[in-house]
Amino acid sequence: MNPEQVPRLVSEVISRLAPRLGADGRRGSLVVAFSGGTASFAETLRQCRLLVLDGYRLRLAFSAAAEQLFGSVVRQGLDGFPHVDQVDPVQWLGELLESRAVLCPMLSVNTLSKVSLLTADGLVPNLLLHGLFMGKPAVLARDGVALDDEGRRDLGIDQATPALRQALDDRLRTVAGYGCRITDVRSLHATVNSVLVSSSPRAWAGALPAGQLITAADVRRAHRADEGLSLSPSALVTPLARDLAMQLGVRLTRNGGELQ
Repeated sequence: MNPEQVPRLVSEVISRLAPRLGADGRRGSLVVAFSGGTASFAETLRQCRLLVLDGYRLRLAFSAAAEQLFGSVVRQGLDGFPHVDQVDPVQWLGELLESRAVLCPMLSVNTLSKVSLLTADGLVPNLLLHGLFMGKPAVLARDGVALDDEGRRDLGIDQATPALRQALDDRLRTVAGYGCRITDVRSLHATVNSVLVSSSPRAWAGALPAGQLITAADVRRAHRADEGLSLSPSALVTPLARDLAMQLGVRLTRNGGELQ
């Protein structure tokens, strides 16, 4: 076998196995916003995979720094896992409206400072702040700003003065006061499940479809592939997805007939 074919084979195996392990996307979408933090990168990918296997759809968003540093690596690390797509930078508000929560698995000092000061001057702080304004759960992994992180010690960037440490602690307390749930990346998927179950489980259960959940992201994928979407009898189409399908000319059909 050609070595270049191995990643493609692994991706194909994952895509076939993952749905059997629970990756059906029926628990709704999560916006996963990557800032420029790099702490616990491998664990972050593992937690994202666990969330997919928990039945969530992941909508990935990257700051400019994150895209440059590791955007392609994240996409490769999740290659083959179903229900993983990228947030459209232009349509991010619609993606956020359809999501159940917004996550930042590798919080950076820069993003923490911006959110604490209500400065929404980029995609990631915009998603976090507007998610909070919508009352959606926001889960932030603190590893990237933890001065006692092993990676920081290895790099020698753990020598902050007491005043600087206090400033970071103050910012973490501020965003927690806004409603953010602060956790460690190793507890990310457990924290997300805990927050979503405790927030409004009955309300979500009532909205949970017995079959497919068709979102705007699905419509955009169909549009890029120049295809229509064939829905199962129990499929639910979100209002945003229906409107977008009309705008883009994507046909939604059920039982051979076009959806009205």
